[in-house]
Amino acid sequence: CQAFKPQFSHHCRICNRCISRMDHHCPWMNNCVGAGNLKHFILFLVYTWLSSTLALLIFGWNYFLCAEEDCTFEPVLIQLVRVLTVCLIGTLLFTSSMIMNVTYGLMTGIGTIDRLKKKANNTMLDSDEEPIPFRDVFGVGGFHTWLLPIDPLFEDFDRVMGYSTPQRLLRESSEQP
Repeated sequence: CQAFKPQFSHHCRICNRCISRMDHHCPWMNNCVGAGNLKHFILFLVYTWLSSTLALLIFGWNYFLCAEEDCTFEPVLIQLVRVLTVCLIGTLLFTSSMIMNVTYGLMTGIGTIDRLKKKANNTMLDSDEEPIPFRDVFGVGGFHTWLLPIDPLFEDFDRVMGYSTPQRLLRESSEQP
């Protein structure tokens, strides 16, 4: 891509487009994670983590901690619970590592692609990026909107995205007296 790219933007060869503040291409969502959908990706990870934890607790309560005499299960059910338990533990571990990765990116202000490039070039210590404020991810709505899968409203859309569209600039200039 030979177009102008704002800082921290990258061209995704899978999506074949430039993504503002791109973190990575997510095969789960079949989309790139960037400034426009980071909140949705974080919520996806949190919802998946919570669902896996809840399912493990339900399995533990109903299957592993069953101390009554009438707790007899069919062999097929026993194998199914074992397979699902392994899958849930794997999902829990993977989403935990992804949540930690995203949290590290927010705390350091460096996305996954930029962090890998800096590690490869041994320039990780030279980075001067600021942490990404929560309002740049979750928007300026109240805290009650943070856990809802709704698009965030940004205080300064152009600053968060790193660019301005000509249509937006024309619309705002025509609105001013």
